Amino acid sequence: MKMIVIDLDGTLLNRKRMISESSEKYLNELKNNGYIIVIATGRMLTSALKATNGASFANYIISDTGSCIYDVIDKKFIIKNVISKDTINKLFTNVNNFSYISICSKDVIFRYSLEDIYDKDYIVNKCDEVTHITISFDNNETTINVYNEMLNSFNDVEVIIMQDSFSDRKYIEVLANESSKFNGIKKLADYLNISVKDVIAFGDGLNDIDMVKNSGYGVALKNALEEVKLVSDDITEFDNDHDGVVNYLKEFIK
Repeated sequence: MKMIVIDLDGTLLNRKRMISESSEKYLNELKNNGYIIVIATGRMLTSALKATNGASFANYIISDTGSCIYDVIDKKFIIKNVISKDTINKLFTNVNNFSYISICSKDVIFRYSLEDIYDKDYIVNKCDEVTHITISFDNNETTINVYNEMLNSFNDVEVIIMQDSFSDRKYIEVLANESSKFNGIKKLADYLNISVKDVIAFGDGLNDIDMVKNSGYGVALKNALEEVKLVSDDITEFDNDHDGVVNYLKEFIK
């Protein structure tokens, strides 16, 4: 394998949402030995960098569930797909009864709940270069119902259901068109002239399914959701609180 792709929350990060020193050290060794280390996360870039102490062990970050690809070494975006203001305006017009909406815009997250008094036009105008949107509801039934409605009415963006392995709550992610973690991997692999068959991917949540299923070798964490385990080639012996990714890689590479 030439490229190692790793999700963050529930995968590389422990329950405190931190990366262990041993994991960071080993991944840095792999990077120095020529492996391409890639973070693939639903977090926006600034959040991913903060959670990983600057991600010095990584070559690239696929952020916003595949909407953006960032070169850690050269500190530049290779790809940044954004959601139009028309779509954001339509979302506020058509989606109701949400617990909150988080709009990831450049380096800022705008988060609004139904209790907030806001000017919709101000929000839409304020949100520049939106890379993804998260919508949460009070219960999973409402989330699924709204998701099904949005599939029929929002054709210019990707609408997916997300759930982390450490939570029972589902929520909706709105992404730029044709964005997903695996599409991000394919674009990065093409950019680097690498086959996706030479990619090993680790994940735990619903937005990891496509990359675990379609990469050359997909690995679910021990703590991953069953949906992820069902499409994986293997499952780690240890969970994310016990360096599951790194312990697996030590054996796999050896």
